[in-house]
Amino acid sequence: MKQSSWGCTIFIQLSLCLIVYVSLHLGHQSLSASNGGDNAGALDLHFISVSGGFRPLHRQTRLLRLMERVAETYKAKFVVRTSEHGGEDLLLLNDTRVSSSLKLPWYTTKNGSGSFREHIELPFGGSLDVVFVDTGSLQKEMMNGALNGSMIGQLKELAKILKAADGDWRIVAGSDPLFTYTLSNGSEEAKRVARTFQQITIKYGVNMYISEKGCTSGANNSSFTCIMVPNTSENQGSTNDSKREIEDGFLLHRVSFSEFVTYTINLSGQVIDTRIIKQKGKESI
Repeated sequence: MKQSSWGCTIFIQLSLCLIVYVSLHLGHQSLSASNGGDNAGALDLHFISVSGGFRPLHRQTRLLRLMERVAETYKAKFVVRTSEHGGEDLLLLNDTRVSSSLKLPWYTTKNGSGSFREHIELPFGGSLDVVFVDTGSLQKEMMNGALNGSMIGQLKELAKILKAADGDWRIVAGSDPLFTYTLSNGSEEAKRVARTFQQITIKYGVNMYISEKGCTSGANNSSFTCIMVPNTSENQGSTNDSKREIEDGFLLHRVSFSEFVTYTINLSGQVIDTRIIKQKGKESI
């Protein structure tokens, strides 16, 4: 019985790896059909983005195992984690317990630390800047309705960090979709903060905003793209495990000289969405 159980486990793991591999390459084939060829190169940088927060142990383990296989297949260099729990997040604490292959650098938001930047050199030359924003504290102050000194200070700090960023690609990561308040939600003061946040990211050439709790209807801004990291927090009340499986997952990013491609992968190993950002001025290179 033990040998049969062991064999079943190995079969399931191999099948899961095959599903991810086929799904991603089917995605490449569809890109080939529309763009005249797959632009993936040997020097492209891959990394993973994942949301933190509570998950049942079996789902957390499955997620980490799937991330491990994708990281191995695509030689991912690091993991970006969006979470309002900081360094105490359970996913971060359990990553190396579940998978030794995920002993990669994990870059994550730090509660109460404001904004900070990670600068990553790219294999083909140039660099990537990942700027983390403590959106949790900003969001709380926005809800209070008053534009106070602390909030203004955080926005100025973000502007200072982005101004100093010299990467060819620039992404901002946070747990809250701050600029959704520019549309209809929140007080007038909250809308002002959200507009300021959005103006700062546009002014300093941010290519992408990665949010744990959604975007403005998932749509692209005229200057940068907002992408939501798959998570289950938006449907805490759902008891349908298969639905949660579809919603949970992570992002695999591929960074090249001229494009930034993001694949959304669910817990079944399926690529359910692909986003492509072209570097302005380099589309034809």
